Amino acid sequence: MKKFSITFSFMIIAIVILASCAPPPTPKAAPTTPTPTVAAVAPSPTIAVPAPTTPAPKPATPTPTPATPTVKLPSIISIATAGVGTTSYIAASAFSEVIGKYTSTKITVEPAGATSRWVPLMKTGEIDMAIGCGLSDTKDAYYGVEYWKDKGGPFPVLHVAIGQVQPYGFMVTDPKIKSVADLKGKKIYAFIKGIRIHESSIAVMLREAGLKPGDVELLTFADINEAAKGIQDGKAVGVFYIYSALPLVELDRAKPLYGIPVPKTMADKVREEVPEFGFTTWQKGDGVGKEDIPYLSNPCAMYAREGLDAGTVYTVLSTLYAHYDEYKDKHPIMKFWTPEQGISVFAMPVHTGAINYYKEKGLWTGERDKLQQKLLSLPRG
Repeated sequence: MKKFSITFSFMIIAIVILASCAPPPTPKAAPTTPTPTVAAVAPSPTIAVPAPTTPAPKPATPTPTPATPTVKLPSIISIATAGVGTTSYIAASAFSEVIGKYTSTKITVEPAGATSRWVPLMKTGEIDMAIGCGLSDTKDAYYGVEYWKDKGGPFPVLHVAIGQVQPYGFMVTDPKIKSVADLKGKKIYAFIKGIRIHESSIAVMLREAGLKPGDVELLTFADINEAAKGIQDGKAVGVFYIYSALPLVELDRAKPLYGIPVPKTMADKVREEVPEFGFTTWQKGDGVGKEDIPYLSNPCAMYAREGLDAGTVYTVLSTLYAHYDEYKDKHPIMKFWTPEQGISVFAMPVHTGAINYYKEKGLWTGERDKLQQKLLSLPRG
């Protein structure tokens, strides 16, 4: 029994020694606690949402349709005027500088002379635009009536803008001629081919002055340069024209020119037959003016051929008016070329490009649109 106890004690000691020498047992992994399934919660609207690679487009803002689409301007625009030194030539030259400075196109000024010369060139496309002072004559050309009836009309000439409204009438070198009646027995440059406004108005004034056909020798001239030279050479005593044309201003230095007053009653009779004429006071110092006198007035206008691109006409007009300060002081008549003046009156339809500009500026009223539709409805040819 004693022997067994000793033996058992040795066994216990051996087990303890072996246990202390054995490698420590590998600890068991902690049991995995299953993640509870939670219903997805929508993110709070205040939580930033990761930005997408391409930003979400913003709601489209309607873009106003421009009055006239962007167009490629022609490299050259030709603009016809009366002779060199006339107010139409002065205006076109000033405009040429502005257009050349601010656009990709160039304006060439063509001093073609009277309406009868440049209007047919619009039909052939040789002239794109023009500045002239005979609304009734360009109106006749558009409709193909009167002078233009057997000249190949109607012609594609449309209104763009009104500029200066100038005193217009008789000027003579003889200071003793104080009235239209005093022209009896005299020679005077009166008619330019194709300009009915001269023929009609002069006929009324002579009639109202008690003069009969033949009492005054009325000469025909091609342009104001020819008339000024003829007066200088003694071929005539005067001319019926615009008071501020440069050839007349130059002539006035050698042979002073005097305006012949037009009484209001006579002017009213003229306007009954030629409504494009107005009535004004020609003031002393304006042009060749020597004193304040009652006088006829005539608006000068810019025109464009019917086939000229609307975008081109719009660009020319908008560019000019945007730089009014650059041309208004180049000559006294230039201050009149404003958008408001542009459609103060028109005798034939207005070019679409010009209408687009006036609409953009809020100047194209319902009344003007009615007039446009009326003029478009009239027969041509």
